[in-house]
Amino acid sequence: MAGPENRLAKERSPYLLQHSRNPVDWYPWGSEAFERAEELERPIILSIGYSSCHWCHVMERESFEDLEVAKMMNDWFVSIKVDREERPEVDSLYMKVCQMMTGSGGWPLTIIMTPDRVPFWAGTYLPKRSRQGMPGMIDLLPAVHRTWEERREEIKDVTVKVLEMLDSFERDPEEGDVSELIDMTLQHLGEDFEPRYGGFDGERKFPSPHKLLFLLRCYRERKDGKALEMAVKTLENMVRGGIRDHLGGGFHRYSTDHRWHLPHFEKMLYDQALTLMALAEAYAATGDREHRQAGNELVRYVERDLTSPEGGFYSSEDADSEGREGAFYVWKFEELSTLLSPDDLLLFKELYDIWDSGNFRDEATRTKSGLNVLHRTKTFREFAASKGMDPEEIYVWDERLREGLRTERLKRARPALDDKILTDWNGLMVVGLCKAHRHLGCVNALPMAKRALDFLERNMIRDGTLYHTYRRGAIGIPSLLDDHACLAWAHLEMYFATLEKKDLERCLDLVEEMMVLFLDREDGGFYLSREDPDLLIRMKDLYDGASPSGNSVAYYVLTQLAALFNDPRTVEAMEGSERHFMRELRLTPSAYAMFICGVLMKDESRTLEVFGASDPWFAGYHPHLLTVRAEHLEDQPPLPKGYRLCVKGACLPETDDRKEIERLLE
Repeated sequence: MAGPENRLAKERSPYLLQHSRNPVDWYPWGSEAFERAEELERPIILSIGYSSCHWCHVMERESFEDLEVAKMMNDWFVSIKVDREERPEVDSLYMKVCQMMTGSGGWPLTIIMTPDRVPFWAGTYLPKRSRQGMPGMIDLLPAVHRTWEERREEIKDVTVKVLEMLDSFERDPEEGDVSELIDMTLQHLGEDFEPRYGGFDGERKFPSPHKLLFLLRCYRERKDGKALEMAVKTLENMVRGGIRDHLGGGFHRYSTDHRWHLPHFEKMLYDQALTLMALAEAYAATGDREHRQAGNELVRYVERDLTSPEGGFYSSEDADSEGREGAFYVWKFEELSTLLSPDDLLLFKELYDIWDSGNFRDEATRTKSGLNVLHRTKTFREFAASKGMDPEEIYVWDERLREGLRTERLKRARPALDDKILTDWNGLMVVGLCKAHRHLGCVNALPMAKRALDFLERNMIRDGTLYHTYRRGAIGIPSLLDDHACLAWAHLEMYFATLEKKDLERCLDLVEEMMVLFLDREDGGFYLSREDPDLLIRMKDLYDGASPSGNSVAYYVLTQLAALFNDPRTVEAMEGSERHFMRELRLTPSAYAMFICGVLMKDESRTLEVFGASDPWFAGYHPHLLTVRAEHLEDQPPLPKGYRLCVKGACLPETDDRKEIERLLE
């Protein structure tokens, strides 16, 4: 139920504002909450989520809007709400604790901890009442309260073990040849690959585009047909599947089934950015028209629905509208039958697997939903062949019908938009747009990327400090590792797309700041956050989950700068990361696919120095080619025109013969 405003009403995060009229006496993360917990000698309930999270909304409706649950929380606990996108350093720490305590994690994340912020209970979504083996809030809270009041020594025993687990996060540096990780990653991905529908995650399928980038690049350098098969099969099924918004463009968060059919419907900026990178490189590698079409439609979606008037990119769109997940995206057969002609309906029904009774079952009850998620079981070429039609005819017909349905869909209530702007996610989107410009020929991509970078440089920096969040003219918390790493990557990709020196110089400046603020010069690797007394420890996270970690992106950028400039400090930071993370990289290398992309870059990078007015652009798929104007490198004598190709510090003679360069690149 909605009540008077609580403390969250003064926050900027759309997710926190969603909870600003809960009857729960929420605090934002910070000293006020911690001091209140110490003063009252109460444990803290820490609830972490994000605005487009379906199960976060469910838990709010069931528990945080419930007066009975709220009274228990207010009487016995101090309650803190955190937006994981606004405070990823808090989320990363407590998610790691949850995974270590329970073996799993997810959002909403629920932590119960002492006033000095040491957890003693961890979980994810909790219903109001216990069901299906899940503890309910109405049962859990009194039990925790009794234990806190009567048997606090038991809680102390748990916190001691948690602190010991946190101490175990410290890694012992380990020497080794990172190049061996490439074959190990290929082997792990091959073992996890699902050959019929693609993907690597079993019953639930996550896009994981950084794994696809790794596979495409292995194919390019090693002519590894299996690597190409895994990448292409996965992308083909994503492009055809319900995880793609076939009307509006872009991709949903993940699929709840192994066929990519039924998604969780939230649309995240980082998913658009990373999937665009994979589609662009896949098109460069294969020339598959459906990859180009999906990529261009994704760019149009971001431009139309996720771009602020100032040029920055918003964070996400919700899964829910009108109180139901996916309501904006699904169709009843009767609706389609009134909107399409009988002939169009017959073809469209077959192409997009439309059923009168609905083409999916409710995730919770497994009963027929009566609704349809648009998805294709065939490529356009396969469908055209089955009908004896020209594929081009199918493309034109399909685009006409989809545009008509998209226009009709606009009459529905839209999902909520999270309009905060995050530096790291915007950096990733700029990288994706630069790749769409270079590989897909998307005419809007480069202007969008330039405008976004201009927005970030004008609005996310105050008094020389880079910030993580921005919303409606106001900045939030100072930058984290991911912000510096992703913004540096964005400027580097912009340089490779335009060869404008200012972007290369800005990349170098950001990397210098990143090393000052976050680099562990003794043990290697980068801390996720700045020094912060409110955090139990400074995390060094490497895991490439839904988006690549700051450490992986930092390493990927460092490998390219080391190839271009061979600066000792850059090389030292790069090799320090290798030593620091070597043990976990060897254990599960496929979990760190973006880092392994950096290893590939280190092993396979080639530098093409362009002199004078020579044309710097070469067709083809060259993911490890670093094209640079020779005058932007130090100690390069000017030549009127021509090229010089360098591999691992050894340069071939200069030439002005483009065909010779093309031959060498292939």
